[in-house]
Parts: sequence; C-alpha cells; structure tokens
Amino acid sequence: MSKREGIILKKYAEFKLNIKPFDAALKITEDSKLKDLIVFYDYKVTGKDDEQICIFVLEKYFLRTSSTASLTVTIDNFDGETVMKCISTGNGEGIFDIGWGSGKSFINSVRTPLIPNIKEEAL
Repeated sequence: MSKREGIILKKYAEFKLNIKPFDAALKITEDSKLKDLIVFYDYKVTGKDDEQICIFVLEKYFLRTSSTASLTVTIDNFDGETVMKCISTGNGEGIFDIGWGSGKSFINSVRTPLIPNIKEEAL
C-alpha cells in the first residue's frame, strides 16, 4: 500500500482508542450524519475478560465518483486494547479506480466522532 495520503490511506485505516468497543460503537450510532448510512451492525461479548467486538457496514453515494461506496468497520479489544479498523470499497471510478478522495472522506466520517478517543493512528 502507498502512503500517499498519509496515515489514512485510500481504502484502509486503523485507530487505537482509549474506550471500550461498545462505547465507540455508541458514538458512531448516535452521530446524526452516520446513523442513516449504517446498513448493518452487530456486536458481541466473547471469551473471558469482557472481550468485545462491533462490526458496522455503511454505504454512501459519492457524486464525485458516481458510485456507492461501502465502509466496513470493526472495533475490538481482543489484544487488550481497543482497535478500530476501517476498510472502504467501491469508491473508485473507471478502469484506474480513481476515488478522488472519497475513500479517505468516508473513513474520516467515522473517525470524526471518535477524535477525542483516538490514542494512535496506525497502519
């Protein structure tokens, strides 16, 4: 993957959070700009030590690419810290898959309500 767009790549970003996955999910579902974009979400408590996982799928139409993009978000604390992974797809156009920044924009829409809780942005 290229680092052209900095820490938030065209189609993937990863964030370490200082809150539990369910708390992060609540911030996403309560955000008025994101609420209508969510087409699926699920959450589970697994294993021991209150391990949590949340999965979101969001869709948004981008006029600049004339396409509907999908964003899959997973938030878990399986390794002892909360990690949110965002994967954006379907945001390019043409044979060269030019996204005109729509993938980065879509990822940022989920990142924004969690900015106060982001400890680290990593690849």
